[in-house]
Amino acid sequence: MDHKLAVNLEVMQSLFKSRMDAYEDKLEKVSAAQSPTADLSSLQQEFMEFKEFVLRALTSFKSQIELLAQGYDRHETAMRRKVLLLHGVPEHRNEQVREVVGKVFSNEMKLAELGTSDIHVCHRLGSSSRSPRPILVRFFTTEHRHLVWDNKKLLKGTGITISEFLTQLRHRAFTAARKHFGLSNCWSVEGKIVIIAPDKSRHKIESSTQLQELVARFPSGCSSGDVPVPVDSSSPTRITAEPGARIQRRARRRN
Repeated sequence: MDHKLAVNLEVMQSLFKSRMDAYEDKLEKVSAAQSPTADLSSLQQEFMEFKEFVLRALTSFKSQIELLAQGYDRHETAMRRKVLLLHGVPEHRNEQVREVVGKVFSNEMKLAELGTSDIHVCHRLGSSSRSPRPILVRFFTTEHRHLVWDNKKLLKGTGITISEFLTQLRHRAFTAARKHFGLSNCWSVEGKIVIIAPDKSRHKIESSTQLQELVARFPSGCSSGDVPVPVDSSSPTRITAEPGARIQRRARRRN
């Protein structure tokens, strides 16, 4: 479910509250200008009851949307359990992407047992640009996916990195987590974001809501010395630009 639904609901909730506050102020002015009447008292009581009811309804509605969005996000993450993204692989016109990826696995990662026949889907993401586009690789089995993931450190120094194909919601939370807790203290495993807090405790989150709760517990975040730096292949996950809706749709169609 698109997160815009939750955003629109928050806007509606904020607008309703501001309107009700304004109406409440008018009632107070009327009460101050003349002697309260039975009708005015009744109106005030009804207004307060209605306001309370609508606020409760909006809160409940928002919670349901968040649960639906979380369920969809978990389903989308499960659908990507066999997928990895390769970044920094040189791109050439009329290239055979599957063969290019196969050479990376055999030559750079020394995975002779992994061939192109083990790759289910393989293609570049996004429109052509000056920099090499990331390559989406979907394997037939999770075992082959784990084999590549566990050997990604062999790519150190090649300019090639590997990351998980996080959903938009998780990618947004992941980027925010690294900004707050530091690059070296955040990575992803099986679609979950792992965070090492300032007190050295380890936390796994799946959403921005969970991240906000963690940030509230550790508002100071990372130390001043932990500043953003380029991430190489030895890092658990590489930060990439969040795939746009068009790229996501294209990936789903090809998968």
